[in-house]
Amino acid sequence: MSTLPNDIDGFAGTYAEARSAWLGAVAARGGQVSGLQHPAAGPRGEPLWLDVARFGDPKAGSAFVVSCGTHGIEGYAGSAVQTAWMNAGGPGELPAGTAVVLVHAINPWGFAHGQRVTENNVDLNRNFIDFASTPAPHAGYAQLHPHLMLERWDEADIARAFAAMDAYRERAGEQAFSDAFNGGQYQSPEGLFYGGRQPEWSNRALARCVPQALGPARRCVWVDLHTGIGPYGLPFFFNFDAPGSWGRQRALEVWGEAAFSGKGATHKAFATYQGLMIDALAAMVPGCAMSPVVIEFGTHERRRMQRAHLALAWMRRQHAVNEAFERAAAEYREAFIPLDPMWRASVLREGVALCQRGRDALVAEVR
Repeated sequence: MSTLPNDIDGFAGTYAEARSAWLGAVAARGGQVSGLQHPAAGPRGEPLWLDVARFGDPKAGSAFVVSCGTHGIEGYAGSAVQTAWMNAGGPGELPAGTAVVLVHAINPWGFAHGQRVTENNVDLNRNFIDFASTPAPHAGYAQLHPHLMLERWDEADIARAFAAMDAYRERAGEQAFSDAFNGGQYQSPEGLFYGGRQPEWSNRALARCVPQALGPARRCVWVDLHTGIGPYGLPFFFNFDAPGSWGRQRALEVWGEAAFSGKGATHKAFATYQGLMIDALAAMVPGCAMSPVVIEFGTHERRRMQRAHLALAWMRRQHAVNEAFERAAAEYREAFIPLDPMWRASVLREGVALCQRGRDALVAEVR
């Protein structure tokens, strides 16, 4: 595989540009494309798709999957990584019994509209729960919620929100604050990290696409690409499989123990997350052993990211675009897809290497 030059940006400016580049790269590498069209349209009326590309043996027993766009706007980085990897030669020739699958824009509405959430303000990565038994209202989030719904996007209102957040953290502790702030809540549709009241379109679409994409596979290593948490421009890994399970053991074999050390964490305590997409994969293909990981490419420190979440909640309640809205939008975009050329080059370099590492582990497994 050729080496990716350090001076290539490779980040599209719009969802349509990202999808076009991705489809072109898939075609050039001989991949087979399928997918589902979202019922809504993009900001310019463009069609929105959850796309899947498959490479390799149609009867493969082992698969390596890379997905992006679970948190819409973060798909710009994930799409750039997938496209750069294909343009650099990936996934290459695959031996019999193996397949590589690329899932593009799981949340295409959020991708196209530049938001982490879906069209219903749902954080898709809190939406994969059993809605027959929706969690009870979160008392901690209920205390925070009124303070998070800013009236204005100005430093005074933002400071008041942070004062309330800091006071709650002081009372309840770091872990309880993380659980309350971003663990997932199901009571306030206009609030932060809202998990919804039913499966979102992207949830249902993924459940339809995954069994078809994996076919007869009985083992799968899955990588879901995100941005935000971790050291600037570098990968940060999450795996939630139980110690000693096949999924956890395979994750350690492929990515190494150091990947899960937590080094470079931007959080003092991670939330107890609810409704994660990677936790739902096993139920989508019950005959396939899953080893799923989330890989985040770090952007900015946590307080700056919290400002971004406040900004989105505020922007979604506005009815006109003005100077304050433009400032909030620019700050929000920078939080998840920084303009810094060094950050973008690092994400592409690291991302291409990780895709190749997963592909090579797949091939080694059957040899």
